[in-house]
Amino acid sequence: MPVTGLYFCPDSGTTQAPHAAIFDRLSKRYQPTITSKWSLEHRLLRENGSSSSTSSTPSLQAPVTQTPPQTRYMQYLDLSFHPGKRFCLVDKSLVTIDPDFEHILTAKLQGLWGMRQTLKAEGTSLELEDFKIKIAPLSQGSMIKGVLMEVEYLPCSYLEQGEAVIRDFIEQLELPSGPNVRLYFSQAPVPVGVDGNDEPREFSILDTGMQYMELLRLR
Repeated sequence: MPVTGLYFCPDSGTTQAPHAAIFDRLSKRYQPTITSKWSLEHRLLRENGSSSSTSSTPSLQAPVTQTPPQTRYMQYLDLSFHPGKRFCLVDKSLVTIDPDFEHILTAKLQGLWGMRQTLKAEGTSLELEDFKIKIAPLSQGSMIKGVLMEVEYLPCSYLEQGEAVIRDFIEQLELPSGPNVRLYFSQAPVPVGVDGNDEPREFSILDTGMQYMELLRLR
């Protein structure tokens, strides 16, 4: 599978939305071909806390400092260009599931997880020589959070090689930069039981899903 990288620029509150400015820069510099529309929906759920019982009997011993339990999150991601698949991430385990199974799963776990946020994006897909580009404004309800852009480099299937090419492509666009502008090039963790040696591994659909999960979590 070709390597992808994600660029995200938050809404700066300027008169021209980041999405329009970036799309205009891309169109004027490279004249890419518009191919289709695309969309995403991301849902973040937080594990509901359970109340722990504490003994009312006073203790003569010094209190023991306890580390508070770490909050757990579950993420669902639907990408229109991967129809029939839903990405699901809990802790560090990322899988793709059937949409019908997702409905069953969420119904069974409804009391264990509470909705934290829902993010959506609808935008345009473009092609330019060895690249496929997807760009869209990211929104939470009526609030625009910023603009995201996926750059897919077709000739390469290894992140170690493709990342440098994608970075250079984005830098040539001279897009907005700053402390809150981020690039995402991560890969999904190696599943438990699979030999995770140091050899480069081919990029997969799960790696693209992990990049989106990292970008969209608590955005």
